[in-house]
Amino acid sequence: MPSTVTASHRRLQDELQARLGPDVAVVCTGVDGDPMSIRDEERSGVARAIPRRQREFAAGRAAARAAMRQLGWPACAVPARPDRSPAWPEGLVGSISHTADTCVAVVAAREHRLSIGIDLEPDQGLAEDLWRTIGTPLECRRLLEAPQDLRPRLATRLFTAKEAFYKWQFLLTGQWLDFQDVSVVWNSTGDGFSVRLTRLRSERPGAEPVGQLLLCEGLVVALCFTKA
Repeated sequence: MPSTVTASHRRLQDELQARLGPDVAVVCTGVDGDPMSIRDEERSGVARAIPRRQREFAAGRAAARAAMRQLGWPACAVPARPDRSPAWPEGLVGSISHTADTCVAVVAAREHRLSIGIDLEPDQGLAEDLWRTIGTPLECRRLLEAPQDLRPRLATRLFTAKEAFYKWQFLLTGQWLDFQDVSVVWNSTGDGFSVRLTRLRSERPGAEPVGQLLLCEGLVVALCFTKA
């Protein structure tokens, strides 16, 4: 049985589709996937996971296959690599994210997008004891300069933007980054961002992503993508 799709999921899907354009397929569902729908090639990724995690995994893969079908591609397996990142079929790029009740998959042909990353988080405040883990010293100072009641939610937006960037760059470089390796620079309205590397790594992505942030259906959603 496919995951439940609510009116809230449909509104989020429509908003993301409008942001990303027709070359990107967007599928938004619940997280109550059917573990029996997990393909054999994918099963090792959650073989020892608890049932809740298996349902989330199944929902994400089902959403990814639905997105492939929207693009006119075969609905292929998306195994998890040893580092748990999705192994997309040749010729496709994509990203999957979920919260406790929402799953989103975005998929595009490589001829239209070099890479794409998405992250969803509840639009709630992030505990102050986590800020220094996520933010660089400069980012933490800027958080403390903001009105006190806004700081926790601004920290969540910072976290979400970095997570989307990490997924975007991993498709290009295959390397993991720490939170301190990058710094987010927001535009004047706070709905767009760029990312700067603060520490030199072995490889650079070789491209600059478009960074977008939106608040929709009680979620903070960050997107990073590069057109081909």
